[in-house]
Amino acid sequence: MLRICLLGACLLAGWLALGSAPAMAQTPPPSLREMAESGDPEAAYAYGYELSFPEEGEPDTVTGRYWLVQAADAGLAPANHMLGVIYRDGFGVDPDIDRARAFFELAWQAADPSAGHDLAELMLYDYDGERDAAIAILETLLSDVELGPLASLTLAETLMFDGDGEVDAARAVTLARDALDRQPDLMRAHYILGIGAAEGLAGPRDPDAARRAWEAGAEAGDTLALMALADSWLDPGWGETDPIEARVLYELAAELGDDDAAQQAAVLADEQANTSDDDVAARRAAWQLRLGWNDMPD
Repeated sequence: MLRICLLGACLLAGWLALGSAPAMAQTPPPSLREMAESGDPEAAYAYGYELSFPEEGEPDTVTGRYWLVQAADAGLAPANHMLGVIYRDGFGVDPDIDRARAFFELAWQAADPSAGHDLAELMLYDYDGERDAAIAILETLLSDVELGPLASLTLAETLMFDGDGEVDAARAVTLARDALDRQPDLMRAHYILGIGAAEGLAGPRDPDAARRAWEAGAEAGDTLALMALADSWLDPGWGETDPIEARVLYELAAELGDDDAAQQAAVLADEQANTSDDDVAARRAAWQLRLGWNDMPD
């Protein structure tokens, strides 16, 4: 009995000793900055991005760009791509499309599809004589799971508005349909599909289908679709005209930032000085509902 008590006392003392001993200190994991400073290019990119585009607080573009450069110098394609975006958009630096292009090219050479698309757009819109090279990049991207739909739409716009005749325009319609089927939020595709239906580029001319396509684009907030739809309501070749509907559509496009639409809306407003305000307001309310602008003030 005594032995059992002594053993129990020993066990109790042991538990007390363990309970009173300080917990063994655990080494905290290294911070993102420490990992970057140790030479980890992935950490350098993540830290540079975090500083440049913080979820909260002010960005530190200088330090962020420093770490992005470290990652880019280590050959990390996303870092080169992000530096291209920074110089293209002038984020914390003066815009410099030549430097942006150099970074995009480095990332694209490392097989970064996003950089390839941005490079193609830069070549199309900011450089002369680069159309064919840009198209070649976009053709390469068409099969990419993530970037393919966007590349398809960009190529569709290029062939539709800077192509070599009806063959390119017809292919543009096909590409726009492909882009929309693969990624339904690519609203600009509706505008191109409307042009195709209006002009009979990929089948018989179908004004009703054109308006349906532009309505879908307009409901998604695409200014070009809004303006195309407005134009159709002013054109006698499309049937009965509706200047009030056209005015409302131009006004909506103007509110989305289109200056040409604002001018058109002003002209129609002057011409409709005697039109009932209630009629205009009702049309506007109906379109605001379709656009999801229910809470937008009149």
